[in-house]
Amino acid sequence: MLKGTDARVYHVCYTPEMEAARNRGGVRTNSFVRLRRLFTDGLPALEIDDMGDSEAILRNKRHLREAAQRLIRPGIVPQEDGCNGWLGRYRKAVSEAATAIERDRPVKETRREKNRDHGRLLTNRVDVTARNSPMIMQIS
Repeated sequence: MLKGTDARVYHVCYTPEMEAARNRGGVRTNSFVRLRRLFTDGLPALEIDDMGDSEAILRNKRHLREAAQRLIRPGIVPQEDGCNGWLGRYRKAVSEAATAIERDRPVKETRREKNRDHGRLLTNRVDVTARNSPMIMQIS
């Protein structure tokens, strides 16, 4: 049984790939793993990426930044959602990484003005004809 970062519990059948990973010392209790199902020559296979101790992942800035970017790219804004325990701390760390990414991202200009002066120098001159008359602005 595995608990996913999506707050779901998964029952994963034991496979030869899992056996090999466990024999190498991986996929232990409290490990952070990434599983992917692949097909090799038409047969299913399991790719296991054991990323080590789950508590260490919470301090791994690179991993947290990459996780946040994977969510931001399709338009998902990572947020804390009230989960407790390790999953709550993980989601908080990913949310903070996403906030840092957004804060560091250069601001895009939303409105673009066309430059129609074609290289001419424009000066602003304000002419006031009388003390109480409206201001007339003349660009020459």
